Amino acid sequence: HASKNYLSTLAVLQLDAILTNAKKIRIAKAKNNGNQKGFEKIIIMECLLPGLGNVKLTVGVKKSNSEKVQYCITFIETK
Repeated sequence: HASKNYLSTLAVLQLDAILTNAKKIRIAKAKNNGNQKGFEKIIIMECLLPGLGNVKLTVGVKKSNSEKVQYCITFIETK
């Protein structure tokens, strides 16, 4: 769903900045559905990108070897 938002697509182009500056917000248990089935937990992180705004980085922790995998990058719209 994030790819439908152009600002989320722009955020991916700044992946280095996101990975360097993102702060952990919370850790959630992975849902037992098709997309998250292989993960034991999901780490939610946020980063403020100059000129773009807040971006959410979602990282999945694999069940098999605890490897961390970038799961999703999403622009957070302010209301």
